[in-house]
Amino acid sequence: GLVSVPAYTTHKDDEVKYLIEKSGAVAAAVSDGPLHDRLRSVRPSAEFKLYVASDVEKPLFPDATGGEFSQDGYRDPDALYALIATSGTNGLPKLVSLTQRNLQANVTSILEVLKEANLAEPHRFLSFLPLAHAYEHMAGLYLPLYLGGEIFYCEKLDKLSSMMADVSPTLMTAVPRLYELLHGRITGQIEKESRIKRFLFGATIRLGQKSQLSVLERVLDGLCERLVRHKVRQRFGGKLRYFVSGGAALNPKISEFFQGLGVGILQGYGQTEASPVISVNRPGSERADTVGPKLPGVEVRLSDGGELLVRGDNVMSGYWNDPTATADVLIDGWLHTGDFAEIDPDGHIRIVGRLKDLIVNSGGDNVAPAPIEQEISLYPEVEQVVVVGDARPWLSAIICLNEEIESERVDQTIRDVLRRYNQDKSSLLQIRKGLVMEESCSIDNGLLTPTHKIKRPQVIALYASQIEQLYSSKSSK
Repeated sequence: GLVSVPAYTTHKDDEVKYLIEKSGAVAAAVSDGPLHDRLRSVRPSAEFKLYVASDVEKPLFPDATGGEFSQDGYRDPDALYALIATSGTNGLPKLVSLTQRNLQANVTSILEVLKEANLAEPHRFLSFLPLAHAYEHMAGLYLPLYLGGEIFYCEKLDKLSSMMADVSPTLMTAVPRLYELLHGRITGQIEKESRIKRFLFGATIRLGQKSQLSVLERVLDGLCERLVRHKVRQRFGGKLRYFVSGGAALNPKISEFFQGLGVGILQGYGQTEASPVISVNRPGSERADTVGPKLPGVEVRLSDGGELLVRGDNVMSGYWNDPTATADVLIDGWLHTGDFAEIDPDGHIRIVGRLKDLIVNSGGDNVAPAPIEQEISLYPEVEQVVVVGDARPWLSAIICLNEEIESERVDQTIRDVLRRYNQDKSSLLQIRKGLVMEESCSIDNGLLTPTHKIKRPQVIALYASQIEQLYSSKSSK
């Protein structure tokens, strides 16, 4: 009968306090000393109880009895099971009210997809994302429990590679940023190898993406399988069936890269408001440029303006204590996702861009920044990028370069990056100027969400004066 309100361990004190006050939470559970101390400082009153996990030696409130909680809530399918905060990339997060019905509907739909692909088995999961995120809440906790699987938790990114080798996961969920980092590390290592090894690796990627091979290609592919793909799979534990990607858009080139290495990425799509999974690519029919077909039991359609609308038992009952915000997104039973999308004749969904992120230039043309940022972020010199140009005559970009780039090479490197990107682009999509990001976006500086999404409005606001100078300089006119 309890309703959970998951919070990130990286939340600042004011964010934790906001969640407690917004949700009306009456108790909390902590796992270690630092969190124990933080909750003591932000608890709204002495009545706010705290339940302490085993790694804290003393309870926060020695006189806490635990109280009397209802055991009947779970019998009502419309009873709340969780209030999960949205990512908050465009301001304060909203609390999404999810019910037992929502949970059951989403798990049941995912299980049906797994059964169709002969993947409905007690998998071994390696959980890396924060459980406070709706994606990991479902795919990294409830789904494994329903499957009777095992869950191993990796707390730090620098331990991920060793844990994959030790745990030997069969399924693993993550956000695109992780796959981008893996891609960068692998390609960076290959660039340092001999010419023969670089040739074999390139052939592995190229042949692994082809559906039909000639006789000579099959011979070479067999060599690549033994010398390259087998070693890569062993580094991932040797038993990995699939990676699953969600939480943000995945660059198709990243998906194709891992496909070439013999480890497929099933890209899906969802929102916290939909419990969260809405669609996912099916094994054997993956389309790297899409987020797959809708889940069974879920309805999707496009509005007249091209916005993706979703309906089903997985859709939230509303935002907690926020009827105005609820009315903005739930209209006649349809969830308005805020994402522009396309749906092909086979039912595959392609996300074009986020409505709130859409750039409308001074000529009235619409530009989705996400595909541009995905492409540029694949360049080895680039760590992060934010494209800007709203109400401007042309696009520019705020770019954070790799730490290995020497200071005297920064300006030239940015020019080289933009030159490579612009060479095959229309004038509408070309980026005329680049601005150096002085500090990479991180959770600590408030420019990155806990699931590694860049907070675009905050970044643009931080560099507002420099952006203005880009467009007002004589060379820009």
